[in-house]
Amino acid sequence: MFLGVAWSGTSDAMLDFIDRHGITFPTIVDQSGEIYLRFKVPYQPAWVFIDAEGNNRRVMGSLGEDELLENIQTIT
Repeated sequence: MFLGVAWSGTSDAMLDFIDRHGITFPTIVDQSGEIYLRFKVPYQPAWVFIDAEGNNRRVMGSLGEDELLENIQTIT
């Protein structure tokens, strides 16, 4: 499952970004920054991959399709 987490900016800006980029997975706003702090994400874009046991690995920066698939395979 994918979940987008927006931190900075307004809800309107987030919705515009979602529409502009054709994002279809659920996206939430982390206004308090609690999620970003928990996973030690200092900036976007960032990815946090969480396995079935709750172990997580953070990857900073953009990922291409191949890199995304490689990271998903490491947690399944």
